Amino acid sequence: MPSWSYQAVFVSWLWLETYNGGVSAGVINTGKAIKNASYPKEWDSDPYVLAPNAGEALKLDDKVEGMKYPQLVKGEGLVIANVFGPYDARLLRRSFTSRGLPVRLRVGASANLYPKWISFLAAHPGSWGSLSKCPSSSLYNDGSWAYRFKAFLSDGTSKTLSLSGNGDPGYHFTAWGLAEAGLCLSGSTAGCIRADSSGGVHTPISAMDAHVLKERLQTVGLIKVESILDESSEIWA
Repeated sequence: MPSWSYQAVFVSWLWLETYNGGVSAGVINTGKAIKNASYPKEWDSDPYVLAPNAGEALKLDDKVEGMKYPQLVKGEGLVIANVFGPYDARLLRRSFTSRGLPVRLRVGASANLYPKWISFLAAHPGSWGSLSKCPSSSLYNDGSWAYRFKAFLSDGTSKTLSLSGNGDPGYHFTAWGLAEAGLCLSGSTAGCIRADSSGGVHTPISAMDAHVLKERLQTVGLIKVESILDESSEIWA
């Protein structure tokens, strides 16, 4: 991880750049369950619905994904909606607010994300029919994903980090990632649990040591972490 203070972050962009894989039946059925569920409808538009106890000073966004899409973003070009954006944004805001960080969060996707995804599926015969089932071996093995994170700091600089991985994003990365989370919380991965964590419902970064978890996930080949030097910034630690 970059060695700058988390306290310096005040704006963060998250762009999903690659999603080559299937969509699990669990995702589809979750969508159906949400549609049929009874709950206050204002929750749909509340960016901080997963952080109900956050102080007003930490609530900087008024939209779930931080902004409306599609939109031209300076230095980024056209940014479009991320199919997972509403979920990722709410979870990340819970992490930020639980650590007392006031962050303006924007969660979107690169304009070529969906064309690349369609091309990937088209190149794998039978993949359309397996979208709601376990993926075929070729779909599982050839899948990949990439997420780019950019943070603008209070000193005027910006930092960019890329996370990526191979294999189907859901059945490979998510399933294996959950197993690694279990190993961390059980104490099997030494030093993985944050020393200041307590009981309750937490997001992973609130309960786990980010540096230890990153090293573990890279060691087992689940993720690749790359630091990118921004052209707009001369400082990179």
